[in-house]
Amino acid sequence: MTLRSNFHRHGPLPASSAQNGNFSHDTSPAHDPSTPMYEIKTAGLKGLGVFAKAFIPRGTRIFSETPLLAIRAGQNAGDIYSASRVLSLEDKSRFLRLSSHVTKELSVLRWSQAAWYTVKYTITSMFGRKGKRVSWPNPREHVTILSIFRNNAFNLGSSSEFQQAVFPRISRINHSCVPNAQGNFHDELGRFNIHATRDIETGEELTLNYLQELGAGREMRQEKLLGGYGFECECPACDLRLETARDGERKRLRMHEELAKYVEGMGSGAVQSLEAELEAVQKFIRLLEGEGIAGRELSTL
Repeated sequence: MTLRSNFHRHGPLPASSAQNGNFSHDTSPAHDPSTPMYEIKTAGLKGLGVFAKAFIPRGTRIFSETPLLAIRAGQNAGDIYSASRVLSLEDKSRFLRLSSHVTKELSVLRWSQAAWYTVKYTITSMFGRKGKRVSWPNPREHVTILSIFRNNAFNLGSSSEFQQAVFPRISRINHSCVPNAQGNFHDELGRFNIHATRDIETGEELTLNYLQELGAGREMRQEKLLGGYGFECECPACDLRLETARDGERKRLRMHEELAKYVEGMGSGAVQSLEAELEAVQKFIRLLEGEGIAGRELSTL
């Protein structure tokens, strides 16, 4: 399963009418609604991406969307397909235009899931729906739906109403290990909000971090992104031709070495003071700040 991880809170569900929203209690910087803030266009080898059409100040809410397709905790691959079957034609078309990444292993798994769903649906329909018109499942479509959902779904957390959800525009935002935006799901409104974590210049691509920020080095990040999403990241933190990327790698490595010593000291009893714990947290904060990372990673330390 490949999910865009750790975005905080805040029967199958086909959620339609996804759109940007403006709420009176929102404290984001004001934006002239007559000026489009973003556009979706080609982003080179990454496919489509979202780009700023105007200068976006730090703290601006860029998107606020309801889910296009979502599942709750305890629901499975069959529920994803069941929900997709009752989407409107427009919403289903928007969903099918999203990208997917499928390995040989994932393909086998998803065909197995689709076949099992078809068998169960057929048996249920034969004995429980006599005299009623039956819309038979399409295993090939089922596999396609699963692949798109797994590649584009955000994990909203166990405390949220929805555990996993796909959004029509937000799912177009590409990854960066040093992103300029961050998402949080607002449970009361049922919307996923994306805010700028720094100033974004006109023409700059909007990005989110698909991975949980744990200060991991480039090799580990690349392994997770290639295995989960099928691409190698070439963001400023991963492009080792840049001195800033090489310097960032050295800092991350040094940080992990220091954290390892701290954890070892805690285990042996050599480190027991609150001052030592505070110092370790401050070092991690300095690492994130040095990489230009802001938002939830800092606020939750």
